[in-house]
Amino acid sequence: MLNDAAVVTMPNVIEYADPRVAADMANGKMNTDDDQLLKNIAASIRRGHTQWRAGPVRPERICLVGSGPSLADTEQELRQAIWDGAILVTLNGAYHWCIEHGLKPQTQIVMDARPSNARFLMPTVPKCNYLLASQCDPKTWDAVEDREHVWIFHAVVKQEGVASDVLDTFYAGQWIGIGGGTTVVTRAINLLRIAGYVRYELFGIDCCWQGDVHHAMPQPENVNDRWALVSAGVRDKPETMREFRVSPWQLKQAEDLLTIMKVNGKHFILSSHGNGMFTYLLQTLGSESLDSLLFTSGEKV
Repeated sequence: MLNDAAVVTMPNVIEYADPRVAADMANGKMNTDDDQLLKNIAASIRRGHTQWRAGPVRPERICLVGSGPSLADTEQELRQAIWDGAILVTLNGAYHWCIEHGLKPQTQIVMDARPSNARFLMPTVPKCNYLLASQCDPKTWDAVEDREHVWIFHAVVKQEGVASDVLDTFYAGQWIGIGGGTTVVTRAINLLRIAGYVRYELFGIDCCWQGDVHHAMPQPENVNDRWALVSAGVRDKPETMREFRVSPWQLKQAEDLLTIMKVNGKHFILSSHGNGMFTYLLQTLGSESLDSLLFTSGEKV
């Protein structure tokens, strides 16, 4: 049962009726400490890879594929979009899923700074573009050392912090900062938008579990994830409330996605496939303001 806790408001996008959920959001931690991130950045920029560049507006559709469990239900939709000419861009483990299902990634994006993320770059796909954040571990960079199409980008906001100073010194100020949230999904949208892409179809970006499954393929980093049962829908419309099982990082990912749509949505066109929480919210909102969202939590594990 929900308690009668006072409403906790998160700026701009989501209102939480239970402060425990907001606390989970506020207490989230980076999976790599700042000192290690700086070491990774200092090492990666010296490898000499070309920086990701800005470009003019491009008409091609992007199929942006994450590792959410809904991939199993949307495989045919994804295939059809690719057959119709969409560009296949994968994130982290979705690279393996697509290869195993006979789909050839055209671009793979990795942002996580943990050494284990090197596995998301194996095996090599001919002609695939590999976009790695400068904060990635040296082992991740080693995995793409001899590949032809490798780019570096910076998940850093300009003029904020030591990382920005390091990049300013090395590149003489000539670098682009990619902001936009805590996970690779929202950074990828900003990264691709800078290059000129404006049309996105999201697959496997669920922001929730599906039953007892948190990813479409085994992902040991998330085996011990905490989770809560969260109801989400439109404030003052109880008939729209639907329950989802989510981990704190997934809830934060949903907030990041909704925030980027609210702030920059006029600069791109985005749709989402599957039966995950993010897709449901987009479908439920319709013409409603993003400010109308309400998240409440029940059982917490």
